[in-house]
Amino acid sequence: MVESVVAGEQALAKLMSGNRRFADGASRHPHQDPDRRRDLNSGQTPFAAVLTCADSRVPPELIFDQGLGDLFVVRVAGNIINEQLLGSLEYAAAHLHTPLIMVLSHSNCGAIGAVAGGADLEGHITSLAPAIQPAVDKARSMEGDLTDNAAREVARMTAALLTTSEPILAHLVQAGKLVVTAAFYNLDTGTVDLLEPQK
Repeated sequence: MVESVVAGEQALAKLMSGNRRFADGASRHPHQDPDRRRDLNSGQTPFAAVLTCADSRVPPELIFDQGLGDLFVVRVAGNIINEQLLGSLEYAAAHLHTPLIMVLSHSNCGAIGAVAGGADLEGHITSLAPAIQPAVDKARSMEGDLTDNAAREVARMTAALLTTSEPILAHLVQAGKLVVTAAFYNLDTGTVDLLEPQK
């Protein structure tokens, strides 16, 4: 149990170290050569899973300075969760034994901003709103930018849902085999800040 928790904490430290390199303009671009590509042909062992926004400005492999096979990435506008996305993360945690799931929100998120601003959503875009609205409602009483505060709350709420998700993720968290965390990426500075759990 302890080893698995340590593995999750080590994975988080590795992500944050890579982000510091990226933000400082010192990315190493590891694991992007033909040998790495060939090595991965027989399977994958990503050290972390990242649930993040589909926004083109938030590519996890780049902002954490990782390469092929390092991250199991799940992306959707607003970094919300649904059955299919949850199933993907369950696969990473239970079958690939990934010890860390990070829910990564970001500044100036268009999906969250649209819900916060009461935009007239159309088509299937409307399906995003129910998962985002509670975070917007909570953020309205906070000082600062409504969209960014709501984005942080979406990440916290999503991480909390993953932590308690039955039957797979909650069991792995309770057994000390999985760490779930929330974080916020600043588009301007390139830095990722870890977020405290929901209160």
